[in-house]
Amino acid sequence: MNILNNNWLNKLKMLICCMMMGFAFNSSASTVNPAYTINLPLYDYPFNQNLDLLNPSMNQSLQFSKGFYQFSHYSIQKFWDHSPTASTVSIILFDIISTWLPLSNAWVHEEWHRAVMGQYDIESYNEVYELEFFSETIAVSDVSDAELIDLKKHHPADMIRLHSAGLESQNQFNLAIEKDQFFFHSLSQDNILMLFNTVNTSSYLHVCASNESNSLTQEILNRENEDIKKRDFTGLDCNAWVYDLFKPNESYESRGTHPSGVGIDRYITWSDLTANEQDYLKKQFRLSLLNFLDPFLINKRYFRYNYAKNKSAIYWNANLKHYLTPFGYTINAHLFLKKDQHKMLFTLHNHFNRHHYFPGISVELFDAIYVLNDKVFYNDLSVSLWSQPNNFNFETSKPELGSRLALKSTYHWNKILGNYLEIDYKTDGWYEGNVYLTENLSIRLGLTIAMK
Repeated sequence: MNILNNNWLNKLKMLICCMMMGFAFNSSASTVNPAYTINLPLYDYPFNQNLDLLNPSMNQSLQFSKGFYQFSHYSIQKFWDHSPTASTVSIILFDIISTWLPLSNAWVHEEWHRAVMGQYDIESYNEVYELEFFSETIAVSDVSDAELIDLKKHHPADMIRLHSAGLESQNQFNLAIEKDQFFFHSLSQDNILMLFNTVNTSSYLHVCASNESNSLTQEILNRENEDIKKRDFTGLDCNAWVYDLFKPNESYESRGTHPSGVGIDRYITWSDLTANEQDYLKKQFRLSLLNFLDPFLINKRYFRYNYAKNKSAIYWNANLKHYLTPFGYTINAHLFLKKDQHKMLFTLHNHFNRHHYFPGISVELFDAIYVLNDKVFYNDLSVSLWSQPNNFNFETSKPELGSRLALKSTYHWNKILGNYLEIDYKTDGWYEGNVYLTENLSIRLGLTIAMK
């Protein structure tokens, strides 16, 4: 479930900040590159084997949504070509109204919940498609109690990940936009949406970590009846996440009976949590504020360092991102670097369970050119090494080592169209944006469209 329009006063303050930032939009855009590039992952193996595009993978839903927003934002900018103020105001209004539309950031939030269930062939329904504009919450429904009982029993770590996947999507969405802005000079004005995502993540955690979650959950229950198919799969995400994090071995049936007398009481409130669980959830809200340490949110796309005369400059940027995980939480420290044609992203992964720290590191290289039979391929390479709590255990000090290797190769048929092949292998472990907690090999085929 996603909370959308909580606390309108804070949103009003946020809009004022957005307008001020939007007026300054001008940044580091280059007219040499495309305005932005849309990636369309048409097939994602093995996720798409048993499910169709109505049940997209995490990668698919994120890329579809990113393309939707970049196309919309840039179209608005072109319409108001000589009026930056009108363009910014229009984008703000669009980003608010579009929240309740398919392909929106709220749609992605729910699709990432659905993807966690989808890997086990659990069908569900994203109620964004109901088009209930200005509703306070959006649910994922059409999930049976039996399916949730089985998921908790046989895949407890996935059950915990299920609750946190929506918030994970919003950080990953921002990171994908930031890569486009820093490495590829995208011209679409996306920082307003990125700020919305960041505020929504912290405000959601704030609601969960307070008595407000009690009243909001009661409002949801008041609208429900004996029809289990109409119920959301979990209620407020963060409450369910911390509840199952502390109780991974508790049976799902222990939640008790739904107030209607039919089915399981799925929703966890603030009052249902122990003092330790409440303290841990409050801590996550405070840590989520680290997401605001991000220059991209104020449209600062790069910093420039001239290290020697007659040498090309080094461009850099950095930020932090906080994630809820199946074993606790992660704080990723990102360093973006660019010099001439070299484009690199370094990430320090700081994994924490209840009392212990487990480090990791990732290095990503973008647009490395390889020529084969006079054909030019642009390659992205990502290498990750990490330690995480053994078996996703919340209490253990025992580490489990893991790794990831991903290669994406793109061939451009002309100045507009291209296609790509991506091979992504990981060992056991949690990796942001990858739905599989077990060892996995994913293969993705897609199209690229360079928009002018």
